[in-house]
Amino acid sequence: MKATPLVIAALGSLLMSACVSTPSDRAAPVRKPEPVQQEEVKVRPAEETGIQIRAYEPPEPPPLKPVHSRAVQSLMDQAAKQERQGALAAAVVTIERGLRIEPRNAHLWNRLAHLRYAQGQRGLAADLAAKSNTLAGRDIQLKRDNWLLIADARRSVGDIAGARTAERKARMLH
Repeated sequence: MKATPLVIAALGSLLMSACVSTPSDRAAPVRKPEPVQQEEVKVRPAEETGIQIRAYEPPEPPPLKPVHSRAVQSLMDQAAKQERQGALAAAVVTIERGLRIEPRNAHLWNRLAHLRYAQGQRGLAADLAAKSNTLAGRDIQLKRDNWLLIADARRSVGDIAGARTAERKARMLH
């Protein structure tokens, strides 16, 4: 049976009034609440009701727009163009120029990590992605990308346990 809010309030009020002292020497009479009739509640399984129950997932935070100086943004655009043309070494040099201007820019470290991975330098790529994570702050998407890159790099050198750990960290950033 469900107790109605009115019954609960009345019971609470009665209990509280029993604790209050009165100005007279005699105690206030205490009334016993009337018994409440219980109703039978039938609970049906979710399968019968057609209701689907899912775990709560917090909403995805909006992506943070990276803040770059004009010079760094220009260098990033130039490096992207060089990468599309297959000039990975030139793109690396361009991103490294950007890092001399903004050494704490997590997006530049991430970009450099991806370029090193593409060049086959998997261990270095994982280290650079880890460096990017230390600077990423609240940028969850960047951190997730870094962890996935680390997982790929570790898997490519045979570190399966390390790859699984990195993938788990990427999933935890949901």
